[in-house]
Amino acid sequence: MDLHQLKVFREAARAGSFTRSSERLHLSQSTISLHIKKLEEEFGVPLFLRTKRRVQLSEGGKRLLPYADRIFQELKNADLAVKAVGDMECGAIRLGSGGTTVTYVLPKVLRAFQARYHRIELIVTTGSTEALAQAVHQQTLDLAIVMQPVPSSLALELLPLLREELVYVIGSDHKLAAKSSLEPGEILEVPMISYLRGSAMQNVIDHYFRAMGVVPRITMEMENNEAIKALVRAGLGAAILPLCCVTGAQKSGIRVLRIRNFPLERNLALALPKANGLPRAVEKFASHLTKALSGKTVVEIRNEKP
Repeated sequence: MDLHQLKVFREAARAGSFTRSSERLHLSQSTISLHIKKLEEEFGVPLFLRTKRRVQLSEGGKRLLPYADRIFQELKNADLAVKAVGDMECGAIRLGSGGTTVTYVLPKVLRAFQARYHRIELIVTTGSTEALAQAVHQQTLDLAIVMQPVPSSLALELLPLLREELVYVIGSDHKLAAKSSLEPGEILEVPMISYLRGSAMQNVIDHYFRAMGVVPRITMEMENNEAIKALVRAGLGAAILPLCCVTGAQKSGIRVLRIRNFPLERNLALALPKANGLPRAVEKFASHLTKALSGKTVVEIRNEKP
């Protein structure tokens, strides 16, 4: 497989246009088309579906693209790894995390690392725990902050990071907002705004509902904390959210409550691929994350594990 042809394919896939990709690569459009044609002949399947206005990936192209991304990322990592032999402070790190953690927990942590290791490039991706764990398993991400549990079938090493409190939130105008805490049965008085059914976060919350012996009336499903908070603020329901994303929100139409005798929390862990030896930059960053969020280095956490 010709790497230059693969590079042309990758750029055309990203641009959705042979014309735009020719401009970015400084090649003629006929050259772009020729490279794509040769690659399609090699694979024996079309990689693009061509229309008058644009091109889009075929099923074969969709399957090839993530492999192409991985190949060029690994080439970049190889280049950085060799160049870093002298000082061991170069590299590229692909981190995955949930949107809540990126927004409310990581900014200061990432800034501190970047200030110390400014030659290490951080590439941050957000997604669901399920998608991030799979990406680390497939090594399209170097590491990810995920919510436990994750499937044991994945080839992952999980390092505990922190326990994050979850709280019950309701509009400040609701009568329950005057209480200091709630009994489990009282949450049945208000419709619930939940995360998407089947998501890791909603599975954790459903576990708590079963433990409390309640079946709340779910009227809306969302995947965005800000959307959930806006709906709660409008009086359209209650929700269970990470405390970090509602700290300070009580003055903006939201009341934070706890449920008596039922502390709620989620466990976050750092997922790493089960591999013999990680790049030095990844090891540095992993220890920075665990130290910042759990107070312990990777080595200390590993020594504590049975």
